[in-house]
Amino acid sequence: MGDILEMHLERAEDALARSDGEGALGHLLEAWKECRAEPLIALIQRLSDHLVAGLTPLDESMTLYWKAQGRHAMDLPRVLKDLLAAVLRHRAPLPGGTLDWLRRLFPADPRMVPVVLASARLLKGEQQEALRMHNAVLIYLEPPYDVEPLRELRARLPRNLGKEAERLDTVIRRGESWVPPVLSASDQERCAALLEAVEARISGTTRSATTRDALFARIHASPKDDEARRVLADVLLEQGDPLGEFITLQFASEPDEARMESLLEMNRTRWVVPLGPYVDPRGTRFERGFPVSVLMKTSDIPEPPAAWGTVEEVRWPYASARSRGHLLNSPALRHVTSLRGASGTLVCDLKAPEASALQRLSLMTTEGKGLVTALAALPQLRWLEVDSGEPGFVAQCLESPLASRLECFEVRGGVMHIHPRVLGPSHSKWSLELRRDAEVPVTLVLDDVRDVEALVPVLRAATRFSSQALRVRLCFEWGRGQTPGSGAEISTLFARGRALLEEAASAYTRVIWEED
Repeated sequence: MGDILEMHLERAEDALARSDGEGALGHLLEAWKECRAEPLIALIQRLSDHLVAGLTPLDESMTLYWKAQGRHAMDLPRVLKDLLAAVLRHRAPLPGGTLDWLRRLFPADPRMVPVVLASARLLKGEQQEALRMHNAVLIYLEPPYDVEPLRELRARLPRNLGKEAERLDTVIRRGESWVPPVLSASDQERCAALLEAVEARISGTTRSATTRDALFARIHASPKDDEARRVLADVLLEQGDPLGEFITLQFASEPDEARMESLLEMNRTRWVVPLGPYVDPRGTRFERGFPVSVLMKTSDIPEPPAAWGTVEEVRWPYASARSRGHLLNSPALRHVTSLRGASGTLVCDLKAPEASALQRLSLMTTEGKGLVTALAALPQLRWLEVDSGEPGFVAQCLESPLASRLECFEVRGGVMHIHPRVLGPSHSKWSLELRRDAEVPVTLVLDDVRDVEALVPVLRAATRFSSQALRVRLCFEWGRGQTPGSGAEISTLFARGRALLEEAASAYTRVIWEED
């Protein structure tokens, strides 16, 4: 045990010397597994409290995300912070299910003990399931733990409680009979040196808190203020905060990419925490030391904190495409210039679209009353992409002021055709791409001749964007019968489609026909 314990204490010292507080905490927890000495437990709690200060709590709603993405070193203290706050706020013990969840999700850890004991102080005799789980968690953790609140609990319990009272007696006896291990003289010295280093780190952070907080506030309010970022980097470097090094590296003309990636690997989750538990740390991109592009984990969030001031791009996964609400109405998001995977309703919910900084927008849905009007009211919008777009919606956009302002407009659409006699049922796909700087500004791709009639008004409206050149790419063969026995109807359908397309294309100076 002695050699392993000494190794982890040495590594904890090295980690603190590198300003890697989370790494030091990890080694201390490994040391605790070897020797549950009181100095180690006190050191773990002190460092953990310092590291979790200012971090938002986490709750059980993160379970599915943890299963998919894995846990971070600081997740447990953030969870315990939430659980302790709930106990104190409600003056009630934790439910048995919550304790079972905690035990199943996290390995035994001395930081759990104060929360479980605080909860046990509030148990009542009729809460047998909760009592059972408090016993189970304390057995899982094993001593040391303070037995006094457990004795008080035992005295309050009815005499006829039975099995769980007996189990509580066992928990109490284990706590009473536990003999604290004695550290060697060298290990005691190491623990004392570690505690001194932690206290020095805490003291330095406290002394500069006012200056540091003022600089963060200045950056969040004015994200283009690079001077404030450089000053903050110097302050953080003096404290041994790795964010200071990261900011400095991102400002370097030739940054050390490997070192930046290493810092991100160790600290990404911590640096994303000020945004709240709504974003995926692995989907967050940093520039000049702060989050600039985020991937959302939820469809909507409460009032965003000031830390969102540096965010310029917000992305939603497909599953959250129906996001809506007041997100973009918050002053904290006034610098957002790009939205990806948003819904039409989110744009419609903007209270002051004329003040929006949005330049690029990718819509997963076109739902929302008055969406075209809302889009046209965005004064800086220059790039618009739409999935599952309807021809009518596209034509409306091109007949609005958007046509003269957009630099790029891309639409992907699809329709399920059910026609028992002509060509049979199918799901067709079509796309329209408008690029002002392209040699051929308008490109229409058709997968099914039956889409032609609906898209002819779109081609006509697209001349308001540009009538210079049109490319029509046909992913089918004119006149080819696809269903035996319906040749005449198919020929008529193809002839009409060709005529309609040629008539609409005649409004363009140059037309390029392509067939795949």
